[in-house]
Amino acid sequence: MKTRYLLLLLFLMPLMSLHAQRSAVYNYFDKGIDGLVAEANSVDTEYEEGKSNHVYSRMFSSPVLYDAVVGKAFSCSEEGEEAESEMVAMDEKRAAVIDKLLLDVYATHPDRIVMTEEELRSENVYSGVDDKGKQPSITFDKPMMNIPDNVDGGMKTTVVKPRYWSTAGRVGLKFTQNYISGNWFQGGESNNTMLGEFDFDLNYDDKNRITFKTHFDVDLGFATTKADTLHSFKTNTDRLRIESTLGYKLVKNLDLSAKMKLESQSLPNYPTNSHDFVSNFMAPFDANFSVGLNYKPSWEKFRFEIYVAPLSAYNYRFVRYGDLTSRYGIRAGRHHKEDFGTQVVVTVPSQKIFKIVDWYSRAEYYTNYARAFFQWENKFDISLNRYLTASLSLHARFDDSARGLYDDEYGYWQIKEFMTLGITYSW
Repeated sequence: MKTRYLLLLLFLMPLMSLHAQRSAVYNYFDKGIDGLVAEANSVDTEYEEGKSNHVYSRMFSSPVLYDAVVGKAFSCSEEGEEAESEMVAMDEKRAAVIDKLLLDVYATHPDRIVMTEEELRSENVYSGVDDKGKQPSITFDKPMMNIPDNVDGGMKTTVVKPRYWSTAGRVGLKFTQNYISGNWFQGGESNNTMLGEFDFDLNYDDKNRITFKTHFDVDLGFATTKADTLHSFKTNTDRLRIESTLGYKLVKNLDLSAKMKLESQSLPNYPTNSHDFVSNFMAPFDANFSVGLNYKPSWEKFRFEIYVAPLSAYNYRFVRYGDLTSRYGIRAGRHHKEDFGTQVVVTVPSQKIFKIVDWYSRAEYYTNYARAFFQWENKFDISLNRYLTASLSLHARFDDSARGLYDDEYGYWQIKEFMTLGITYSW
């Protein structure tokens, strides 16, 4: 008899030890999970195939401090409405058990709460709670749980941190070609053009208040013409530009922003049959710094931005070569000028206006109330297939400070149009 009791005791000791070393997950929810499973088995009606039940979502996601759970715990009101169906009634019972389990976690393991409901909303993984405080519906942009097969004693939960930084780029090489024989009845001359483009965007968004956008673009184009006997080819498009905007959200669609723009070119540009260039790297170089308000409304899928910096825009121009300073509005003997004024920038980010047509537009106005500067850029990209693109660029510019650029026909207005066909790759 003693031997029988001894064997029974030896058999029960491992079971008692295993029960004493329950997993952290079982400690979270105690025996309430068994009750939930039993209740689920007692219901004959099943949800429609393919339709998920959100009741258990709070239990198997990262521990979150839900407002509705705490609010109902401190509420004295009782809901007297009858459930519409047996399934709805059962869901409410399950939700009540889960509420109790979550309250127990809040009270006994507050260190395991990873975030509040407000923080969960700000990370765009939470779709919201209805006005009556019913169960939250949670959706995940990315999997929030990783359950390895070799984890003993329960489930391991990993919270994926949102991506705050993003990049995008585009590179293109485009050509135009025109051949005219010497005896063509209308006259004219043959020419070839080539345009290389590189755009890169680096953006930061903390999904709450802070945004930072940087756009860097390089355009370099060459043209050949028989009229120019001194140069085999010369640049007809040349731009280096970087523009950054740091924004702090004040209210919806309105940011307090600081903007910076740096612009120059990379190679010298020569007039026809001349060895004297009229522009070059750092001749001119323009820099603009400003602080203002950035309004970002949207209408359906159409987005645009209006940036206004009243009396807070600093404009700086530098010309490296002394014989070009007067051409760009700088007094003789100096290489730079600076002033303060008002700046307005209206931007339409690149977006589809038709199925195969993307449109980008940027209009900028600056004045110090003694001179004015305005430029408006428009670019239309027509995607013929994944890589083949036709482009139309229109660029109008006005600058009454550059006396050397005055034209008898256009005055201080400058106009440029460019149409190309080529290969473009985006990422």
